[in-house]
Amino acid sequence: MRKGITLIELLVVIAITSILAGGIFFAYRNIVQQAITQSLVAKNEQDVEVLLHSLRKDIASIGFGVPASSLRFWASPSCNNLNAFASSNSTIGRVSCADNDELYFLSLSVRQFGDSGCWWIVDSTRNIRTLSSKWTLENCPNTPPGQRICLDMSNKNSVDCTETIPINTLVFPTDGQPLANFSVRYYLDNTNIPGECAPGTFNLNRWINGDVPQPVASCIATFRVRYFDGSNYSENPPADLRSLVALRICMLVQVGGRTGVLIDPPNTFERCGSISVNPQWREYRWKIIEEDIPLHNIR
Repeated sequence: MRKGITLIELLVVIAITSILAGGIFFAYRNIVQQAITQSLVAKNEQDVEVLLHSLRKDIASIGFGVPASSLRFWASPSCNNLNAFASSNSTIGRVSCADNDELYFLSLSVRQFGDSGCWWIVDSTRNIRTLSSKWTLENCPNTPPGQRICLDMSNKNSVDCTETIPINTLVFPTDGQPLANFSVRYYLDNTNIPGECAPGTFNLNRWINGDVPQPVASCIATFRVRYFDGSNYSENPPADLRSLVALRICMLVQVGGRTGVLIDPPNTFERCGSISVNPQWREYRWKIIEEDIPLHNIR
């Protein structure tokens, strides 16, 4: 009776073990890579939702605290010109620049200082009420600060409130900033694009007059804006600012990194026209964002 194993049997066992180990390793690697990819996609889906939340909040505030004398469209919009918009005494403007758009607007809630987002009402009995909260979601002070702008409740005309606040007045804090420094420009920029972004994409920048531009999202292929008057979407503003119901924001956003799978990206928006597609975008996953954001502060 033979005892032990032969060299050939040992080699066979080693070979089988190596094959099994290799299979387990490659299966594990694929599982890990799939988990990383799914995590990346989930993270980018979350990033898209964060971007949308920020855009909704910012754009919906257009006209917040703005006097009636500034409630008008920018008469002569031009690309890359925040200074011109800030000095135009206007509330909103859009302009097409190299197949993408730039959005300009005015709102007293865009700066993040102590009382940003707060506003007060001084009623006919001189009672002071606040119906808002700070941008940090904390409660606003019971009384308005000394640095403020005041508007007549009936017509939104500016009123003098340097010493006392007249009755039937809306009060907004300014933190000592002039009205022009609450002007904002949204635009695409190709500086310092993250490495995971597809070729030909951009950062979406937000630039407050007097500050440094800040990117709010990366890997954006297209950014467009349309005016909506309740019936029609147009690149041109309606005759009267009070007829403007909403802004439609249209974006093509990259979701996740390179997939290795060729899929044709979307090439058109429902209301914002066709999209010039880069052939290299087929290796990436994309999401169309097309949403109406109501404007309640311009009336």
